[in-house]
Amino acid sequence: MSSTTTQTKLDNAPPPKYHGYRLSCKLSLSHLDSILIDVLLIPSSFRFSATFFALQGDGREEALLKHLRSLPSLTTHADPSLPLFERSNRVLTAIHEFGKGENRYLMNVGETKGREVEELLRKRKPKLILEIGAYVGYSGITFSRHLLDLHPTCVFPPDWSSASSTSDRAGYISLEKSDVYATTAKGALQLAGLGKVVQFVIGSSTSSLKSLRETLDMPRPLMFDMVFLDHLKPLYTIDLKVLEEEGLVGPGTMLVADNVVKPGNPAYLSWVRATPAQKRHSLQTKRSSSRPEPVTNPTTDEEWQKSFFDGPIEETRWPPEEAEGMTAEGDPSLIYTSQMVGGWDPYTGERDACEVSICVGREK
Repeated sequence: MSSTTTQTKLDNAPPPKYHGYRLSCKLSLSHLDSILIDVLLIPSSFRFSATFFALQGDGREEALLKHLRSLPSLTTHADPSLPLFERSNRVLTAIHEFGKGENRYLMNVGETKGREVEELLRKRKPKLILEIGAYVGYSGITFSRHLLDLHPTCVFPPDWSSASSTSDRAGYISLEKSDVYATTAKGALQLAGLGKVVQFVIGSSTSSLKSLRETLDMPRPLMFDMVFLDHLKPLYTIDLKVLEEEGLVGPGTMLVADNVVKPGNPAYLSWVRATPAQKRHSLQTKRSSSRPEPVTNPTTDEEWQKSFFDGPIEETRWPPEEAEGMTAEGDPSLIYTSQMVGGWDPYTGERDACEVSICVGREK
């Protein structure tokens, strides 16, 4: 049994363009540490390296939270009987509208990709969801708001200790490295009425994932039903491998990886699309001590569908600097089927996609 990928699903037309700039980087764009938020409209005084931007931002995140808290429709003056989905939609709309402003581009999953993932979420009914990369809370609101409706009798993170069994638990765990981003995301989720559904874990992703069972008091064989990856792109593959090693993902888990077209992530795609035999073979090769030459992104939809099935590429054997010296081999026996769910950048109108991979079993 091997991995398969179905056709890309794309909306017929992109959204309006509100920003002319975009993430730019050489070749595959899979190494985010060489990306600048760059190009057409942002003056040099507003350009930041991705490393700094990932930790501190440039003030737009704090400004967003202040703006959200100033809106009468979102504060205590709002109708307390407002249905959860209408309340959360108001916050999502306010975030999107704020991001249209000059120098306010907000990286998020957006409406087109988010809507497709929401449909899959409603069908699969996950109880435990892990998000890696909260940023300002847009994806956290979009996905966590379904949990209360899907699992009304479950116990959510603030009360997990009172659950009679771990099977009674439900919740959305959001892992975020930046205190600044986490504060903004928490505030947005509270305004959306989802404060009790989401628990934040602050810290570097790779090290935090290795200790996540202890942090959450999450005994084996309990694992996540869904994982949403939307953080530093070089960390996608190693962090998935950590999740596999720790048994935090397994048969039944749905992985959703954002930005696999823009800026692209060939290394991650080559891992989830590979067969167990291909993954085992790649692990027999020596781990790279220096960054391999990045693989070029495909240029057409057809190429995206046909690429990265030949086994994990060399980049998967290189521990990125952002992993802070940690390594992981993963669990090559896990079998994934994948679907690239297409959409658009919510501000630039550029094509993008999420790779949705379902773990369907384990090779015996």
